[in-house]
Amino acid sequence: PGRPADTVGPCETENVWHGVKYPNEYKAGDRMKVGWTSNNHAGGWVRIALAPYGQHKSHKAFDDNVMKITCYGHDQRPGQTIYGDCKHPCNARAGCEYQAYEEDNARFDTTVKIPHNLADGDYVLQIKSAMSSHPHFYYSCAKVKVTGGNPSLKCPQNKLIVVPGCLKGTAVELKKYTQNSKPAQFCYKEDGPGYIDADMYRVPKNVQCDPRITCAVSIDGKGCKSQHKMKDITNDWKPEQICGEVKPAPAPTCDDGVKNQGEERIDCGGPCPACPVTMPPTTPADRVYSKFEFKKIAYPSEGYINGNAIVHVRHAVKKWQMTLFFDRKVEISQFWGGKLVSVNEFKTVYVFGNKSWNGRVPAGGKVSVGFEGKFATGAVDSPVLMGKDFVQP
Repeated sequence: PGRPADTVGPCETENVWHGVKYPNEYKAGDRMKVGWTSNNHAGGWVRIALAPYGQHKSHKAFDDNVMKITCYGHDQRPGQTIYGDCKHPCNARAGCEYQAYEEDNARFDTTVKIPHNLADGDYVLQIKSAMSSHPHFYYSCAKVKVTGGNPSLKCPQNKLIVVPGCLKGTAVELKKYTQNSKPAQFCYKEDGPGYIDADMYRVPKNVQCDPRITCAVSIDGKGCKSQHKMKDITNDWKPEQICGEVKPAPAPTCDDGVKNQGEERIDCGGPCPACPVTMPPTTPADRVYSKFEFKKIAYPSEGYINGNAIVHVRHAVKKWQMTLFFDRKVEISQFWGGKLVSVNEFKTVYVFGNKSWNGRVPAGGKVSVGFEGKFATGAVDSPVLMGKDFVQP
Protein backbone atom coordinates (compact mmCIF):
# COMPACT_ATOMS: atom_id res chain seq x y z
CA PRO A 1 0.00 0.00 0.00
CA GLY A 2 1.02 3.62 -0.38
CA ARG A 3 2.74 3.06 -3.72
CA PRO A 4 0.80 4.79 -6.49
CA ALA A 5 1.03 3.18 -9.92
CA ASP A 6 4.08 4.71 -11.62
CA THR A 7 4.05 4.63 -15.41
CA VAL A 8 6.89 7.12 -15.93
CA GLY A 9 9.72 5.36 -14.14
CA PRO A 10 12.34 4.35 -13.64
CA CYS A 11 11.16 4.33 -9.97
CA GLU A 12 8.50 5.82 -7.76
CA THR A 13 9.49 8.87 -5.76
CA GLU A 14 11.71 7.91 -2.84
CA ASN A 15 9.21 8.99 -0.20
CA VAL A 16 7.31 5.75 -0.83
CA TRP A 17 10.34 3.91 0.60
CA HIS A 18 9.14 5.33 3.93
CA GLY A 19 12.52 6.73 4.95
CA VAL A 20 13.91 3.34 6.00
CA LYS A 21 17.65 3.57 5.54
CA TYR A 22 18.31 -0.07 4.70
CA PRO A 23 15.06 -1.97 4.25
CA ASN A 24 16.95 -4.87 2.68
CA GLU A 25 20.47 -5.99 3.61
CA TYR A 26 22.15 -8.82 1.72
CA LYS A 27 25.55 -10.39 1.27
CA ALA A 28 27.01 -11.32 -2.08
CA GLY A 29 25.74 -14.78 -3.01
CA ASP A 30 22.48 -14.51 -1.04
CA ARG A 31 19.24 -15.30 -2.80
CA MET A 32 16.43 -12.76 -2.55
CA LYS A 33 12.71 -13.29 -3.08
CA VAL A 34 11.18 -10.70 -5.41
CA GLY A 35 7.40 -10.52 -5.75
CA TRP A 36 4.57 -8.31 -6.94
CA THR A 37 0.85 -8.20 -6.24
CA SER A 38 -1.43 -9.59 -8.95
CA ASN A 39 -3.88 -6.66 -8.86
CA ASN A 40 -6.45 -9.09 -10.32
CA HIS A 41 -4.52 -9.36 -13.59
CA ALA A 42 -2.72 -12.18 -15.37
CA GLY A 43 -0.28 -12.60 -18.23
CA GLY A 44 2.79 -10.77 -19.41
CA TRP A 45 6.34 -10.58 -18.15
CA VAL A 46 8.40 -8.83 -15.46
CA ARG A 47 11.86 -7.43 -16.07
CA ILE A 48 14.16 -7.25 -13.03
CA ALA A 49 17.21 -5.00 -13.01
CA LEU A 50 19.71 -3.75 -10.42
CA ALA A 51 21.53 -0.40 -10.55
CA PRO A 52 23.75 1.50 -8.09
CA TYR A 53 21.93 3.93 -5.84
CA GLY A 54 22.48 7.40 -7.27
CA GLN A 55 22.05 6.12 -10.82
CA HIS A 56 18.51 4.94 -10.19
CA LYS A 57 16.90 8.02 -11.70
CA SER A 58 18.10 6.97 -15.14
CA HIS A 59 16.23 4.44 -17.28
CA LYS A 60 19.51 3.57 -18.99
CA ALA A 61 21.11 2.48 -15.71
CA PHE A 62 18.47 -0.24 -15.38
CA ASP A 63 18.38 -1.06 -19.10
CA ASP A 64 22.11 -1.80 -18.95
CA ASN A 65 21.89 -3.99 -15.83
CA VAL A 66 19.09 -6.50 -16.40
CA MET A 67 19.21 -9.56 -14.16
CA LYS A 68 16.35 -11.57 -15.66
CA ILE A 69 12.95 -11.51 -17.32
CA THR A 70 10.32 -13.82 -15.89
CA CYS A 71 6.56 -14.39 -16.04
CA TYR A 72 4.19 -11.89 -14.43
CA GLY A 73 1.98 -14.80 -13.39
CA HIS A 74 -1.54 -16.14 -13.72
CA ASP A 75 -3.90 -18.36 -11.76
CA GLN A 76 -3.24 -21.82 -13.21
CA ARG A 77 -6.23 -23.44 -11.55
CA PRO A 78 -8.97 -24.45 -14.01
CA GLY A 79 -11.31 -21.60 -14.93
CA GLN A 80 -9.59 -19.04 -12.70
CA THR A 81 -7.89 -16.93 -15.39
CA ILE A 82 -10.29 -15.49 -17.95
CA TYR A 83 -9.50 -12.85 -20.58
CA GLY A 84 -6.34 -11.77 -18.81
CA ASP A 85 -7.90 -11.38 -15.38
CA CYS A 86 -8.11 -13.42 -12.18
CA LYS A 87 -9.28 -12.76 -8.64
CA HIS A 88 -6.48 -11.57 -6.38
CA PRO A 89 -4.46 -13.26 -4.94
CA CYS A 90 -4.74 -15.43 -8.06
CA ASN A 91 -3.00 -18.40 -6.41
CA ALA A 92 0.10 -16.29 -5.84
CA ARG A 93 2.78 -17.80 -3.64
CA ALA A 94 2.54 -17.11 0.08
CA GLY A 95 5.25 -16.05 2.48
CA CYS A 96 7.57 -18.88 3.67
CA GLU A 97 7.28 -20.37 0.15
CA TYR A 98 9.48 -19.59 -2.83
CA GLN A 99 10.18 -20.48 -6.46
CA ALA A 100 12.65 -23.36 -6.32
CA TYR A 101 12.54 -24.45 -9.98
CA GLU A 102 12.65 -22.36 -13.15
CA GLU A 103 9.49 -23.92 -14.58
CA ASP A 104 7.42 -22.92 -11.53
CA ASN A 105 7.21 -19.34 -12.81
CA ALA A 106 3.50 -18.40 -12.86
CA ARG A 107 2.91 -17.42 -9.22
CA PHE A 108 3.75 -13.70 -9.14
CA ASP A 109 7.25 -13.99 -7.73
CA THR A 110 10.75 -15.26 -8.38
CA THR A 111 14.16 -15.23 -6.69
CA VAL A 112 17.40 -13.61 -7.78
CA LYS A 113 20.98 -14.06 -6.65
CA ILE A 114 22.99 -11.12 -5.31
CA PRO A 115 26.05 -10.93 -7.61
CA HIS A 116 29.52 -11.62 -6.25
CA ASN A 117 31.22 -8.71 -8.01
CA LEU A 118 29.33 -5.78 -6.48
CA ALA A 119 31.16 -3.20 -4.40
CA ASP A 120 29.80 -2.70 -0.90
CA GLY A 121 27.08 -0.09 -0.94
CA ASP A 122 23.50 0.76 -1.82
CA TYR A 123 21.66 -0.47 -4.90
CA VAL A 124 18.15 -0.17 -6.27
CA LEU A 125 16.22 -3.18 -7.54
CA GLN A 126 13.66 -2.34 -10.22
CA ILE A 127 10.74 -4.33 -11.58
CA LYS A 128 9.16 -3.28 -14.86
CA SER A 129 5.95 -4.89 -16.07
CA ALA A 130 2.84 -4.44 -18.20
CA MET A 131 0.36 -7.04 -17.05
CA SER A 132 -2.73 -8.29 -18.87
CA SER A 133 -4.23 -5.69 -21.23
CA HIS A 134 -2.42 -2.66 -19.82
CA PRO A 135 -0.82 -0.77 -22.73
CA HIS A 136 2.09 0.73 -20.78
CA PHE A 137 4.74 -0.32 -18.28
CA TYR A 138 4.53 0.06 -14.51
CA TYR A 139 7.67 0.56 -12.43
CA SER A 140 8.49 -0.19 -8.82
CA CYS A 141 11.78 -0.12 -6.92
CA ALA A 142 13.36 -1.14 -3.62
CA LYS A 143 16.58 -0.03 -1.97
CA VAL A 144 19.08 -2.77 -1.14
CA LYS A 145 22.32 -2.72 0.84
CA VAL A 146 24.96 -5.19 -0.39
CA THR A 147 28.18 -6.25 1.35
CA GLY A 148 30.84 -8.90 0.91
CA GLY A 149 31.36 -8.62 -2.84
CA ASN A 150 34.58 -8.58 -4.86
CA PRO A 151 34.40 -5.69 -7.36
CA SER A 152 37.74 -6.69 -8.91
CA LEU A 153 36.03 -9.79 -10.32
CA LYS A 154 35.11 -9.19 -13.96
CA CYS A 155 32.49 -11.11 -15.90
CA PRO A 156 31.67 -10.60 -19.57
CA GLN A 157 28.18 -9.61 -20.55
CA ASN A 158 25.97 -12.37 -21.89
CA LYS A 159 24.72 -11.89 -25.45
CA LEU A 160 21.07 -12.62 -24.73
CA ILE A 161 18.61 -12.51 -21.86
CA VAL A 162 16.97 -15.87 -21.21
CA VAL A 163 13.19 -15.46 -21.36
CA PRO A 164 10.74 -18.20 -20.29
CA GLY A 165 7.56 -19.01 -22.11
CA CYS A 166 4.69 -17.27 -20.29
CA LEU A 167 1.00 -16.58 -20.64
CA LYS A 168 1.11 -13.49 -22.83
CA GLY A 169 -0.36 -10.16 -21.95
CA THR A 170 -2.72 -8.80 -24.58
CA ALA A 171 -1.24 -5.32 -24.97
CA VAL A 172 2.57 -5.16 -24.64
CA GLU A 173 4.64 -7.57 -26.72
CA LEU A 174 7.70 -9.33 -25.35
CA LYS A 175 10.01 -7.44 -27.71
CA LYS A 176 9.19 -4.22 -25.86
CA TYR A 177 10.54 -5.78 -22.66
CA THR A 178 13.77 -6.79 -24.36
CA GLN A 179 14.15 -3.58 -26.35
CA ASN A 180 17.18 -1.66 -25.01
CA SER A 181 17.60 -4.32 -22.30
CA LYS A 182 21.13 -5.61 -21.82
CA PRO A 183 22.29 -8.43 -19.52
CA ALA A 184 24.30 -7.05 -16.62
CA GLN A 185 27.98 -7.88 -16.23
CA PHE A 186 27.26 -9.66 -12.98
CA CYS A 187 29.15 -12.65 -11.58
CA TYR A 188 26.84 -15.27 -10.09
CA LYS A 189 29.75 -17.50 -9.01
CA GLU A 190 32.60 -16.52 -6.71
CA ASP A 191 35.09 -17.09 -9.52
CA GLY A 192 33.20 -16.33 -12.72
CA PRO A 193 29.97 -15.55 -14.60
CA GLY A 194 27.81 -18.49 -13.50
CA TYR A 195 24.05 -18.52 -13.97
CA ILE A 196 21.60 -16.50 -11.88
CA ASP A 197 19.29 -19.45 -11.18
CA ALA A 198 21.79 -22.31 -10.95
CA ASP A 199 21.10 -22.56 -7.20
CA MET A 200 17.47 -21.47 -7.24
CA TYR A 201 16.63 -24.36 -4.89
CA ARG A 202 18.29 -22.47 -2.00
CA VAL A 203 16.03 -20.70 0.48
CA PRO A 204 16.03 -16.91 -0.11
CA LYS A 205 17.02 -14.74 2.84
CA ASN A 206 13.65 -12.97 2.85
CA VAL A 207 11.52 -16.08 2.33
CA GLN A 208 8.99 -14.76 4.88
CA CYS A 209 7.99 -11.98 2.47
CA ASP A 210 4.41 -12.31 1.21
CA PRO A 211 3.95 -10.32 -2.03
CA ARG A 212 0.17 -10.81 -1.97
CA ILE A 213 0.11 -7.95 0.59
CA THR A 214 -3.61 -7.49 1.23
CA CYS A 215 -7.15 -8.42 0.22
CA ALA A 216 -8.00 -4.73 -0.05
CA VAL A 217 -6.99 -4.80 -3.72
CA SER A 218 -9.05 -7.89 -4.57
CA ILE A 219 -12.29 -7.77 -6.56
CA ASP A 220 -13.44 -10.63 -4.33
CA GLY A 221 -12.46 -9.58 -0.82
CA LYS A 222 -14.37 -12.37 0.93
CA GLY A 223 -12.95 -15.05 -1.35
CA CYS A 224 -9.48 -13.56 -0.98
CA LYS A 225 -9.53 -13.90 2.79
CA SER A 226 -10.27 -17.61 2.47
CA GLN A 227 -7.15 -18.21 0.39
CA HIS A 228 -4.07 -19.93 1.82
CA LYS A 229 -2.63 -17.91 4.75
CA MET A 230 -4.10 -14.58 3.62
CA LYS A 231 -5.58 -14.03 7.09
CA ASP A 232 -2.11 -14.40 8.59
CA ILE A 233 -0.89 -11.16 6.97
CA THR A 234 -1.41 -8.76 9.85
CA ASN A 235 0.53 -5.71 8.63
CA ASP A 236 -0.04 -4.48 5.07
CA TRP A 237 3.05 -2.26 5.39
CA LYS A 238 5.21 -5.28 6.18
CA PRO A 239 3.47 -8.26 4.58
CA GLU A 240 5.09 -11.46 5.76
CA GLN A 241 4.46 -14.80 7.39
CA ILE A 242 5.98 -16.42 10.47
CA CYS A 243 7.91 -19.29 8.96
CA GLY A 244 9.83 -21.40 11.42
CA GLU A 245 12.32 -23.61 9.60
CA VAL A 246 12.09 -23.52 5.81
CA LYS A 247 13.97 -26.41 4.28
CA PRO A 248 15.57 -25.95 0.86
CA ALA A 249 14.25 -27.85 -2.12
CA PRO A 250 16.43 -30.77 -3.25
CA ALA A 251 19.36 -29.69 -5.39
CA PRO A 252 18.63 -30.38 -9.08
CA THR A 253 20.25 -33.43 -10.65
CA CYS A 254 20.33 -35.00 -14.08
CA ASP A 255 18.00 -37.81 -13.02
CA ASP A 256 15.31 -36.06 -10.96
CA GLY A 257 12.64 -36.13 -13.67
CA VAL A 258 12.33 -32.31 -13.66
CA LYS A 259 13.41 -29.85 -16.36
CA ASN A 260 15.55 -27.48 -14.30
CA GLN A 261 19.11 -26.05 -14.00
CA GLY A 262 19.09 -24.88 -17.64
CA GLU A 263 18.39 -28.31 -19.19
CA GLU A 264 17.17 -28.44 -22.81
CA ARG A 265 14.77 -31.29 -22.06
CA ILE A 266 14.08 -33.28 -18.91
CA ASP A 267 17.41 -34.48 -17.48
CA CYS A 268 19.42 -33.86 -20.65
CA GLY A 269 21.19 -30.99 -22.33
CA GLY A 270 22.74 -27.95 -20.68
CA PRO A 271 24.74 -29.16 -17.63
CA CYS A 272 23.51 -32.74 -18.19
CA PRO A 273 24.54 -35.24 -20.88
CA ALA A 274 23.48 -34.30 -24.38
CA CYS A 275 19.92 -35.18 -25.32
CA PRO A 276 19.82 -38.35 -27.43
CA VAL A 277 19.24 -38.21 -31.15
CA THR A 278 17.42 -41.30 -32.34
CA MET A 279 17.00 -40.41 -36.02
CA PRO A 280 17.93 -43.52 -38.02
CA PRO A 281 20.69 -42.72 -40.49
CA THR A 282 20.23 -43.03 -44.21
CA THR A 283 23.19 -44.73 -45.89
CA PRO A 284 24.73 -43.02 -48.92
CA ALA A 285 23.88 -46.00 -51.11
CA ASP A 286 20.18 -45.68 -50.33
CA ARG A 287 20.00 -41.92 -50.34
CA VAL A 288 17.90 -40.44 -53.11
CA TYR A 289 19.11 -36.89 -52.60
CA SER A 290 22.47 -35.22 -53.14
CA LYS A 291 22.00 -32.15 -50.92
CA PHE A 292 19.68 -31.16 -48.06
CA GLU A 293 19.54 -27.46 -47.19
CA PHE A 294 17.76 -25.95 -44.20
CA LYS A 295 17.34 -22.22 -43.81
CA LYS A 296 15.60 -20.44 -40.95
CA ILE A 297 14.72 -17.06 -39.56
CA ALA A 298 14.22 -17.18 -35.79
CA TYR A 299 13.72 -14.77 -32.90
CA PRO A 300 14.58 -16.51 -29.58
CA SER A 301 13.17 -13.69 -27.45
CA GLU A 302 9.73 -14.20 -29.03
CA GLY A 303 9.94 -17.92 -29.76
CA TYR A 304 9.22 -17.51 -33.49
CA ILE A 305 10.77 -19.59 -36.28
CA ASN A 306 10.28 -19.60 -40.04
CA GLY A 307 12.01 -22.52 -41.77
CA ASN A 308 12.54 -23.81 -45.29
CA ALA A 309 13.94 -27.24 -46.19
CA ILE A 310 15.22 -27.70 -49.76
CA VAL A 311 16.20 -31.11 -51.09
CA HIS A 312 18.21 -31.65 -54.28
CA VAL A 313 16.99 -34.97 -55.69
CA ARG A 314 19.68 -37.32 -57.04
CA HIS A 315 17.42 -40.15 -58.27
CA ALA A 316 13.96 -39.61 -59.75
CA VAL A 317 11.12 -40.33 -57.31
CA LYS A 318 7.38 -40.91 -57.75
CA LYS A 319 6.52 -39.94 -54.18
CA TRP A 320 8.50 -38.77 -51.17
CA GLN A 321 8.63 -38.18 -47.43
CA MET A 322 10.78 -35.60 -45.63
CA THR A 323 11.66 -35.87 -41.93
CA LEU A 324 12.80 -32.95 -39.76
CA PHE A 325 14.17 -33.66 -36.27
CA PHE A 326 14.60 -30.65 -33.95
CA ASP A 327 16.57 -30.46 -30.71
CA ARG A 328 13.53 -29.17 -28.79
CA LYS A 329 9.76 -28.79 -29.06
CA VAL A 330 8.61 -26.78 -32.08
CA GLU A 331 4.91 -26.14 -32.59
CA ILE A 332 4.48 -25.80 -36.35
CA SER A 333 1.28 -23.87 -37.08
CA GLN A 334 1.52 -23.40 -40.86
CA PHE A 335 3.36 -25.27 -43.61
CA TRP A 336 3.47 -25.38 -47.39
CA GLY A 337 4.99 -27.48 -50.18
CA GLY A 338 3.81 -30.75 -48.66
CA LYS A 339 1.31 -32.39 -46.32
CA LEU A 340 1.89 -33.34 -42.69
CA VAL A 341 2.15 -37.12 -42.37
CA SER A 342 2.99 -37.41 -38.65
CA VAL A 343 4.45 -35.65 -35.64
CA ASN A 344 5.74 -37.30 -32.46
CA GLU A 345 4.31 -36.59 -29.00
CA PHE A 346 7.19 -34.27 -28.11
CA LYS A 347 6.72 -32.22 -31.30
CA THR A 348 10.39 -32.65 -32.15
CA VAL A 349 10.04 -34.96 -35.17
CA TYR A 350 7.87 -33.94 -38.13
CA VAL A 351 7.31 -36.06 -41.23
CA PHE A 352 6.00 -34.36 -44.38
CA GLY A 353 4.87 -36.05 -47.57
CA ASN A 354 4.18 -34.98 -51.12
CA LYS A 355 0.88 -33.59 -52.29
CA SER A 356 -0.90 -34.98 -55.34
CA TRP A 357 0.76 -32.49 -57.66
CA ASN A 358 4.40 -32.60 -56.53
CA GLY A 359 5.13 -36.28 -55.85
CA ARG A 360 7.02 -36.94 -59.08
CA VAL A 361 10.42 -35.28 -59.04
CA PRO A 362 13.01 -35.90 -61.78
CA ALA A 363 16.70 -36.47 -61.10
CA GLY A 364 18.27 -33.08 -60.52
CA GLY A 365 14.97 -31.58 -59.38
CA LYS A 366 14.21 -29.91 -56.05
CA VAL A 367 11.66 -30.32 -53.28
CA SER A 368 10.91 -27.43 -50.91
CA VAL A 369 8.87 -27.51 -47.69
CA GLY A 370 8.41 -24.38 -45.62
CA PHE A 371 6.81 -23.73 -42.25
CA GLU A 372 6.14 -21.23 -39.45
CA GLY A 373 6.13 -22.18 -35.80
CA LYS A 374 6.69 -21.34 -32.17
CA PHE A 375 9.16 -22.63 -29.58
CA ALA A 376 9.74 -22.03 -25.89
CA THR A 377 11.56 -18.78 -25.13
CA GLY A 378 13.58 -20.12 -22.18
CA ALA A 379 16.71 -20.75 -24.28
CA VAL A 380 19.31 -18.30 -25.53
CA ASP A 381 19.23 -19.70 -29.06
CA SER A 382 16.73 -21.03 -31.59
CA PRO A 383 15.88 -24.66 -32.43
CA VAL A 384 18.55 -26.66 -34.21
CA LEU A 385 17.83 -29.24 -36.92
CA MET A 386 19.48 -32.30 -35.33
CA GLY A 387 18.48 -34.80 -38.02
CA LYS A 388 16.89 -34.93 -41.44
CA ASP A 389 15.89 -37.47 -44.04
CA PHE A 390 14.30 -37.65 -47.47
CA VAL A 391 13.13 -40.99 -48.84
CA GLN A 392 10.85 -42.56 -51.42
CA PRO A 393 8.45 -44.66 -49.27
